[in-house]
Amino acid sequence: MILAVALVIAAAIASMIAFSLLAAERVDQAARDRWNVLILESLNRRAGDLQRDLASFAHWDESVLRTAYFLDVNWVHENFGRWLHDTQGHDRSYVVLESGLGYAAINGSLMPTDIAPFDADAMLPLVRGVEAAFKEQVAQASLTARQNERPRELPPVFRAGYMRVEGRPALVGAISITPDYGRVVSPTRVPPIAVTVVFLDAGFLGDLIAELHVVAPAITNAPPEETRQAVLIPFHDGTIAPAWLSWMPENPGASLLRALLPALMGTAILLLAAAVIILWYARRATHELAKSEALASRLAYVDSLCGLANRAMLMRTLRDRLLRVSPGARLVVFFLDLDGFKDINDTLGHHVGDMLLAEIGARLGALKLPSLLASRFGGDEFVLLATVGDDDQEIEAIGAEVLATVRRPARIAGQMLALSGSIGATIAPDHGTEASELIRLADIAVYRAKSEGRGCFRLFTPRMEREVVRRRDLEIELKRALAEGELAVYYQPQFAADSEAVIGFEALVRWLHPVQGLISPGEFIPVAEQSGLVTELDMWVLRRVCEQTRGWGDTKVAVNLSPVDFRSRDLADTVRGILRDTDFPPERLEIEITENLLFGNQPEAFAALAALRNLGIRIALDDFGSGYSSLGYIRRFRVDTIKIDRSFIQNIGHTEDAAAIIDCVVRLARALAITVTAEGVETREQLRYLQSVGCHHVQGFLLSAPVPLASVGRFLERTVRGEGTSLSQAQR
Repeated sequence: MILAVALVIAAAIASMIAFSLLAAERVDQAARDRWNVLILESLNRRAGDLQRDLASFAHWDESVLRTAYFLDVNWVHENFGRWLHDTQGHDRSYVVLESGLGYAAINGSLMPTDIAPFDADAMLPLVRGVEAAFKEQVAQASLTARQNERPRELPPVFRAGYMRVEGRPALVGAISITPDYGRVVSPTRVPPIAVTVVFLDAGFLGDLIAELHVVAPAITNAPPEETRQAVLIPFHDGTIAPAWLSWMPENPGASLLRALLPALMGTAILLLAAAVIILWYARRATHELAKSEALASRLAYVDSLCGLANRAMLMRTLRDRLLRVSPGARLVVFFLDLDGFKDINDTLGHHVGDMLLAEIGARLGALKLPSLLASRFGGDEFVLLATVGDDDQEIEAIGAEVLATVRRPARIAGQMLALSGSIGATIAPDHGTEASELIRLADIAVYRAKSEGRGCFRLFTPRMEREVVRRRDLEIELKRALAEGELAVYYQPQFAADSEAVIGFEALVRWLHPVQGLISPGEFIPVAEQSGLVTELDMWVLRRVCEQTRGWGDTKVAVNLSPVDFRSRDLADTVRGILRDTDFPPERLEIEITENLLFGNQPEAFAALAALRNLGIRIALDDFGSGYSSLGYIRRFRVDTIKIDRSFIQNIGHTEDAAAIIDCVVRLARALAITVTAEGVETREQLRYLQSVGCHHVQGFLLSAPVPLASVGRFLERTVRGEGTSLSQAQR
């Protein structure tokens, strides 16, 4: 508890510090971004101010007269070079004529042009840009002069930019000296160009300090130190060596953090004080909880109903024993699931079921087995742990003893009750050394025991798990196949036994998986029944069949329905809706059911069958003779067709009873006016025998395998004409 509280306090303090540092960094970053924008805007604005300084001279008509028509150097010096230096702080001023440099002033002093410094490589491109722009203006004006009686004066052309002059960063501006709207007419030749240079020196930085109040600005040719904030000088020509304008940043976030530091320290102290108080109270409560915790821990590991160890105790003991399994010994996990316990609960009540569970628990707890731990896992499931040697027969003997103990009748609430159990077992370390994994694998073995008849013992094998995984994967893939329309319906023709004319078709679902290929219906149909997908699958097949075969005239089509479908009370309504939606005549539809549906005298099944017959649908009893065949079912519920199971057809000529049973079924069906169809006809001998005993219809690979919809046409022609074909033709 102390460690937990300390970690919470440390996390809280670390969170406050991290949040404060992050907030300070974000504030400082926002300030730096804002100053970058302000500095760049100031640099761009100074280029605009340069145009204002030059325009007052270039727009003056007197300037045109004293530069373009005749160069009055003294007048230009007084009104241009010296004036810009004294009033605006310009370092150099020039007037460039068409013939060359006509005037130069350095730091406000007139200087002969032949010795005056003039960085032509840097400044002449800017001057040539002004001249080119002026010429373009003249060209544009000449196009519009014909429409105006009096030509308008051309405005001065201005260009400015940051560049290196004699290797020093400078702001250079150039403007054409042309009149505005005065009385002096502009000459037709290229006008003089006034050029001014402002070096980015101490005076320039002083103006920047006065405007923006930046701290310690400096111009450097190398990147400044990380402690200084800087922007690149926006040189007119980006190919030249860069220069930086840097200054000391304000860092308001760091200043704020320093101001908040006392408050943060105070908060940390308060948290520590609160932690001390909490720990003091927690220590007092610990002694009071110790006794009740000991009692609760004892109760937490015992099942109150059976008196056995509960699931928590089982898992705890199993993990402990797995760590202490000695060499040469094995730990066996027996998973017991009672068979038919739900029926007792439903018929006699849950109180009787609880008494029976208590009796089973007492019996399991009294077993004299080596290192036995019996526990109730949940519901009607029990798990037993036992230590055995290398002999698997010892494991089977323990399983048999447990099953015999469960099978003994018990008198509960004045009634003698008897039930059985199914056991699955796993071995450590053979099948694993992790507790939950051993329980899971034992549960898989129980599932196998129940699927093989219940009341038996099965030891886990890896094949069982592969089958479970395969079933789960098939269930997932089947859901996807239904959603994506991956399934298809094939049709197996049914023939008249005497003439071999096609009298109908049986619809069979096929699944061609894009990766696994063709998956057998015998594999995915049981998965669909166990997962509850079979009703959706059957209704999909029924709707598909009705849509595809609607135009086949009066041909009968048989569709199989699972016994699971008949658990739904609205089965008849669903079938009626499909027939209505597809406009399919109910008298052409034959529903095939299995004998398992009738076994158990299920009222819901008989009610659904009666409702389907009332719709005009025919009913066929499929696989007759393979299950719980009973004349009582046939008498109680009238069927239209009996389909003899293929196992009897296959044994014709091999066993004596097969032919006798077929002959008996055909005679019985004819006496009851029921149509008989033989499935699985594969040889000529089978066909001839079925014809001899008077079987009505046949189907099987001898006559035709199930075919896709595209191949049904040739069989429909036989149905329409009603012509018989020879067996050899049918085989083709």
